[in-house]
Amino acid sequence: MISLKEYRIYCEELAFAIDEIDAVLPITIDKEMTRCINNLSKDKICLFWLPPAAKDDSSNPDSDREENSCILFVMQKYDPQRSSSIDCLERTQPIVEELKRRLKNDSLSPCQRLGSEISALDTLPETDFYGTLAGWSIGFKIKTDNLWPTD
Repeated sequence: MISLKEYRIYCEELAFAIDEIDAVLPITIDKEMTRCINNLSKDKICLFWLPPAAKDDSSNPDSDREENSCILFVMQKYDPQRSSSIDCLERTQPIVEELKRRLKNDSLSPCQRLGSEISALDTLPETDFYGTLAGWSIGFKIKTDNLWPTD
């Protein structure tokens, strides 16, 4: 499984490398998340990351590889009286394309940060996310070796 701390740091580094991204936030399902969304300024673009899920090959006891399902969101907070979700999709599309390019390049690098390969890169439009956000989600899978000690 991917180290949650390493994944958070990686997401922060991705966002820092793209000037248009103003903030990086984890997605949680609690009051804090709603408070964070409400405190965001309109027109800000955020990279949200969902903690990854892992699936191992438990049918093979010798396998120490896992497939981690990851989802990132590039979202803009907007005022529905001044703009539409389509405006947000148009504004954030070049940003999500740059993010995908960076993910692909990182997976080809000899010093991969998160795992051995990124695959199944899926991009979907997202509207009415938490009621005031629109943009894109990027779903992808990363294969990793089990890095956690067993003792």
